[in-house]
Amino acid sequence: MPKPKIKIDYNKCINPTKCRLCLGICSPGVFNLIFLDKNYHNPQMWRIEPVLPHLCTDCHKCVEECPEKAISIK
Repeated sequence: MPKPKIKIDYNKCINPTKCRLCLGICSPGVFNLIFLDKNYHNPQMWRIEPVLPHLCTDCHKCVEECPEKAISIK
């Protein structure tokens, strides 16, 4: 079975620090909050990333839960 390809549209996922719904709904823990700035102080530089896509069970709960429809799985 090929592993799912998870994509996040960062033009839609613009406030991950307040939302985090995909983090909570994903029981295998595919997603993580990543800090793009070295000091971790700028929330505008944080984003959700599928850091463990090989754990994805292709359940699509994250796709359904995302209020911005920013997640897609193929």
